[in-house]
Amino acid sequence: EPHLVAGDPAMMAWHDDDELGRDSALAIARHLDRPRTTYDVDVKGGHVWHCSLSLRADEGQRTDEDWGKIARDFMKAMEFDDPEGPKAPCRWVAVRHGVSKNGNDHIHIAASAVREDGTKVNLYRDWKRASVAAARIEREHGLAVIESRQSKTGERGYHRAENARAVRNGQTELDRDLLARRVRACATSSKSEAEFVRRLRGQGLIVRPRFAS
Repeated sequence: EPHLVAGDPAMMAWHDDDELGRDSALAIARHLDRPRTTYDVDVKGGHVWHCSLSLRADEGQRTDEDWGKIARDFMKAMEFDDPEGPKAPCRWVAVRHGVSKNGNDHIHIAASAVREDGTKVNLYRDWKRASVAAARIEREHGLAVIESRQSKTGERGYHRAENARAVRNGQTELDRDLLARRVRACATSSKSEAEFVRRLRGQGLIVRPRFAS
């Protein structure tokens, strides 16, 4: 039962919380993409930013209203849509599908990487900013705070050469972060191992089986 719980004002005025079908999904996609097509902006690495926010299974479920507030707080913190900020907003949407097969309540966010005025969103090392935003939201909304965020043991180091190469090539993130994000996206969208492998190959990734005792 996919339905919207939050999004940019025009999106929410246009769509309600009814279950989304194929036609609605395509209309939403066109709405998100219009700033990019209007200004003919080229975004290396993809012009749509994806993110999922998920609760642990033992935290139960939140209401659509709760998820809407969480999504708006998150997108403001990530500077995609901050009414009080100096930057033009981006078009975005948060979709709730219900719980995963593991019982995790979650939402999926899709946002344009091109703002309403045609400028690009700075996505460099966005995972770090997302981690900071998620930690604050976890505390403010009374959710379980991930221990690795508290101790900062979950952050991986990177070599200066990696960072320099990314900057030189105009990339918004390191190769390893791009790979990890694509694998996570394929994993959360797949219902079987075969589908997971197909989605990985569709992203241009090479995947091989690993056999171990």
